[in-house]
Amino acid sequence: MDQRILYQFPQSHFAEKGRWLLDAKGLSYQTRNLYPVLNRLFLWPRTGVMTIPALNDNGRWTGDSTRIALYLDNAYPELPALLSDDPDMRSWQLQINSLAEQIGVLIRQQAMIYLINTAIPPALYYQDAPLSGSMRALAIWVFRTAVKKMYRASPEYIPVVTTRLSALLDQAEVHVLARKSRFLLGDRLSLADIALCSMLGPALAPEGSPWASIKNVQVAPELVTARMALAQRPLGQFVYEIYASHRNSRENWRGRW
Repeated sequence: MDQRILYQFPQSHFAEKGRWLLDAKGLSYQTRNLYPVLNRLFLWPRTGVMTIPALNDNGRWTGDSTRIALYLDNAYPELPALLSDDPDMRSWQLQINSLAEQIGVLIRQQAMIYLINTAIPPALYYQDAPLSGSMRALAIWVFRTAVKKMYRASPEYIPVVTTRLSALLDQAEVHVLARKSRFLLGDRLSLADIALCSMLGPALAPEGSPWASIKNVQVAPELVTARMALAQRPLGQFVYEIYASHRNSRENWRGRW
């Protein structure tokens, strides 16, 4: 039986990128949730990569969202392409993808700096995970400790994160303003659009994204201000437009444990 499983954290923007790639290809799949930190022990022997998402396509394992895009185009060339055959356009698509992932890393760091000591991240990452009270408390403690260390989620990093993120958003907006169609490159959805929109998803919480349901949850005023400013920019408007016209998650982001 044809079976594809995407291993993920439910509201990770890198997982959203992986899901969107599969949806853009028109492939059926299931989503399975992994526990933060423990995901590394599960994935490394199978993919050689410790981060999510990871795809098990009928026994063929691929880790990292960009590698998944390359794998899908190679494995399913008859389905809509995620990358162009034209070398120059393909190079630009991969460059925008790299830029988008740099933005995604900083958006995650920024969010965690303000939210890691609140109940919001554990609620998003663990949701309905089958954990007892004591095990959930331990898992949340491990999660917070690991995030603070791995993502440098502490207030002293706010100035450098803000400065770097601002510069990268300006670079991304140049591509948005230079596009000749509704898409960043070419006349159809590609890895470049999917990467940029999914990486900005947590900051903008567009309808059709995993973050829309928590858009009105009370968070740090600094994050609300940043969202409102980004939403008014051409870059933010582009993300909203692509989510509205080309994203239908069907809530498959919730996954199963």
